Amino acid sequence: MERQTLLERLRGAFPAAITPMTETGDVDHSALAENLHWMNTLGFAGYLLLGSTGEQVHLSEFERALVLEVGRRNIPDELILIAGTGLAGTRTTIDETKQAAKAGADVALIVTPSYYQKAMSAAALTEHYRAVADSSPIPILLYSVPGVTGITIPAAVVEELASHPNIIGMKNSGSDAQLASGYRAAAGAETFVILAGSAHAAAGFLLADLADGVILAAANVAPKASVALVQAARRGDLAASREHAATLARVSDEVGRFGIAGWKAGVEARGHHGGPVRSPLRNLTLEEKAIIIRGTT
Repeated sequence: MERQTLLERLRGAFPAAITPMTETGDVDHSALAENLHWMNTLGFAGYLLLGSTGEQVHLSEFERALVLEVGRRNIPDELILIAGTGLAGTRTTIDETKQAAKAGADVALIVTPSYYQKAMSAAALTEHYRAVADSSPIPILLYSVPGVTGITIPAAVVEELASHPNIIGMKNSGSDAQLASGYRAAAGAETFVILAGSAHAAAGFLLADLADGVILAAANVAPKASVALVQAARRGDLAASREHAATLARVSDEVGRFGIAGWKAGVEARGHHGGPVRSPLRNLTLEEKAIIIRGTT
């Protein structure tokens, strides 16, 4: 796909989709397909599969490949499939990204390597991302999610990488407005897309032109608010943006505080498929599920 076309198609709302599982803890492919058929009607620009919310780190290589294959078969061609392919090492990330491309992914989302946190200097991150981008058959997005990895991509790294022909943008799941401004200044807005990943920060970032779209876990439970927020911000409609942002913040507080198990329970409360999370994540008690049901109504 031509770069400018892809950039335009990425400037929308994407759910960081859950990976449904059976009661025995296996990936539920039919449930994933049904969830996607529901979401295909809601106005999303596409999907992120195998992101942090998709429990990528708990799935085997074989399971990850099947999730993407099932996803691509059930996602219309006009919707973007972003695959989370970041692993602990550069070589394994390259291999994973190539496999995602074979499965039909349009873009790869590469989370910061984090096992050796103290070694992840700006130079190490720059070299890692450049090597992946050089070898990837599909464009990549940088992924900064310090709340999960403990690592923040510095603005200087974005500045260094933004001109790479195969690095198309980033997902910024932080909430630091000063850093978000630094990302925008480092990369510009014409050839580098920034997608906000924090439900609390998304509206502010969109309205301030510090983000072009969103990839949100909260979109699993509040899909209409996620799509409407991006549309309202694009129109400059402050009142509507605040309304949708309040919905997303509430859902994030009431459902997201239970983590991935909460998002899965929230999807179930919407009448769709979630299932259990994989250990060592903890499943919810009946009392906690009751709170989730209240939070989704």
